[in-house]
Amino acid sequence: MPDHKFRSCAVAVFLVSGILLSSCSSEPANSYSADLIAAKEGVQTVTIDSHSNDKSNESDYSDSDSVTYHYQVSMIDGLLTQKVSKEVNASLNKTTGQWDIHLETLKSCEVDTTKLPGSSWKAESLAEAQLKTLFGDEIPAGETGTVYIRFLKKMGLFSFNLSNSKNTSTERFFETVGTNVKTVFAGASGTVESKASVTGGSVTNSGELKIDLATADGTVTLIFGTEAVPVKEQEFDQATGNEAAASKVYMDNLPVFELTTTSLNKDGEWKTECGLKEGNLSPALSWKPVEGAAKYAIVMIDITTQRWLYWYTVVDKTELKEGEFTDPSVYTGPYPAGTHTYEIHVIALKSDPKAGTFSVDARSGDIQSFFDYVNTASDGSVGNVIAYGTIKAPYTSPELYYGYR
Repeated sequence: MPDHKFRSCAVAVFLVSGILLSSCSSEPANSYSADLIAAKEGVQTVTIDSHSNDKSNESDYSDSDSVTYHYQVSMIDGLLTQKVSKEVNASLNKTTGQWDIHLETLKSCEVDTTKLPGSSWKAESLAEAQLKTLFGDEIPAGETGTVYIRFLKKMGLFSFNLSNSKNTSTERFFETVGTNVKTVFAGASGTVESKASVTGGSVTNSGELKIDLATADGTVTLIFGTEAVPVKEQEFDQATGNEAAASKVYMDNLPVFELTTTSLNKDGEWKTECGLKEGNLSPALSWKPVEGAAKYAIVMIDITTQRWLYWYTVVDKTELKEGEFTDPSVYTGPYPAGTHTYEIHVIALKSDPKAGTFSVDARSGDIQSFFDYVNTASDGSVGNVIAYGTIKAPYTSPELYYGYR
């Protein structure tokens, strides 16, 4: 039997061998009930990818049938997204007309953590035992306060063990390597700084993110989004006594304008021709003029490797044609093997930034360092950054030529 794609009742229609069947029919269904799976998983939409191919016809469901389905949910107000794939073994209950699920096997779990590095959080109601684990004996007994948490810019990847016995149908556990965070306690007697390591955690279908913060004294597990809530970086600096340089730009305080491109393919990836070995054509970009802006800095970074610069230039217009930059000293198209995500920032400036050069196709600072750099104008004044727009998409190299230009 050929594979079919099915949607839940939110889509309202199934397509089965060219015949449209209502997924909400009171008659016993001859296809998978995506609604049943969606209700069980606690999500709105489930995509069913395939049935077993040993079924002789659409009504031959006397035995169990294997199916692979996937779904995607947003977590923490869109901060992180996850995509989970499972293999499900189920059979049709001819009395109820529903599918009874017998066995589920977790096949993959991907979490987009690109917005977590560099983010700031605060937790206001931690127990005394949790404070002791995070800060030892540095906090006076009985003192209450707020714990501020800053994830470092360079953060380890989430690694899911699909066979972890702790995994359930609604919660999946991960581990990390080399991921450190800065923790600060702000109380009546002052501030206390410390460090912790992110050693693991879990994500749930409802979007809950639990992170384990480990120190020499133990581990504290916090739910990010409820127990720890996001704060702006400027609030973190002010609350923790961190004196920022005058040129520092608080990106989360800046206006954001829409940045568009026609250089994406139908799968939402950067076009093949944008790659170094496939034409080295810089992506097309366009945006509306920003009031007060005379210049725009263009920065493109591989955020999979986090600090690799692929494009830097300063322009005085608001539309760039595809392939307008092909000089590899200004634009070096993607070329690492596999799929990486590339993020472009267009930074609106009052005037030219201070003189300086950046090496393209080299490890550079993170995007914050570029904002801070162009925030100083060529005349030495600070406050040069007005607003910015950003767009990101993956690029998959058609060849395995990592490290070779």
